[in-house]
Amino acid sequence: MKIKMTRYLMMMALIILLCSWGDKGHQKINGSAPQFFPARLNNFKDWSAKLSEHGSDADKRKKDDRAEGVKHFIDIDAYKDFVEMHKITENKDTAFSQYGKKFVMKNGTLPWVTDSTYHALVQQFKSKEWTNAVLTAADLGHYVGDGHMPLHLTLNYDGKLTDQTGIHSRYESKMINKYVDEITVKRSHIRKIKDVNRYVFDYIYSNYQYKDSLLNADKFAFEKANHEYSDVYYLTLWNRTEGFTKKLIADSSKSLAELIRQAWLEAGSPRLPRNITFPETANKASVKE
Repeated sequence: MKIKMTRYLMMMALIILLCSWGDKGHQKINGSAPQFFPARLNNFKDWSAKLSEHGSDADKRKKDDRAEGVKHFIDIDAYKDFVEMHKITENKDTAFSQYGKKFVMKNGTLPWVTDSTYHALVQQFKSKEWTNAVLTAADLGHYVGDGHMPLHLTLNYDGKLTDQTGIHSRYESKMINKYVDEITVKRSHIRKIKDVNRYVFDYIYSNYQYKDSLLNADKFAFEKANHEYSDVYYLTLWNRTEGFTKKLIADSSKSLAELIRQAWLEAGSPRLPRNITFPETANKASVKE
C-alpha cells in the first residue's frame, strides 16, 4: 500500500510540473489562433474567447484523471533513434511494437494524442457538434502548445539532470506570467496539411532544439542574480529567451489555426453557424485512448 501511495504521489508531482505555459500562456496561444483564419472562416473568429477560456481544461483534468498526464509530453531524447537520427518511429502502433508499450507510455504520448484530438475534431465538424467542437479545439490547442514547449520534449524536463531543478515552472509559468503582455502574435498566411501526424512530429523535432538555449539562459540568469530567483533573475531570463519564446508561442497559435482549418476541410467544409451556444464548464475529456 505504501509503495502504491508513493508512486501515486510521485506521479501527481510530475503532473503538477507538466502544466505547460501556465494559464496565461495557453490563453494567449488559443485566443490568438482565430486571427489566422481566412475570410471564408470568419465565423471561427467568434471562437477566440472560448478557445482561450478553455485552454487549460486539459491541465485541470490531471487532478482526477491519471491517464491525462502522459498526454502532455514526450521525452523524445529517451529514444535512441532520436539521439542518433533525430527521428523516431512516428506511427503509434508501430512504436508500441518496436519500442515496447511500457517504454512509450512512460515517455509520453503527446504527438499521438494531438493527432487523435485532431481526428476527434474532424468527426465533430462532420456531425456539426459545434459546442463539443470548441472544447476539442481548445484541447487541441493545449496539446499543440505543449508540443512547442521545449521542456515537454526532454528527459531533463525540470532541470534535474543539470542541477537546475525548478526551471520548468520558473520559465513557463512565473516568467510567462510576468511578460505575457509583451508577446504579440501577428497574422500570417496558413497552409494546408498533408499528413497531420507527420506535421506534429515535425514541429516537435524542431522545437526540441530550444531546450539547451533555455537551460543555458537559466544558468546565466541565476549567476547574474547572485544565485537568487529575484526580479533580476526573471528579467535576465526573459531577455535571454524572449526571441525564441515569442516565436514558440506564435508558432503554436499558427499551428492550431492550421490544424483547425485542416479538420474543417477534412470534414467537408461544413457551413459554420453564426450563433453557437458555447459551454461554460471545463471539458471533462475530448479524446479517449
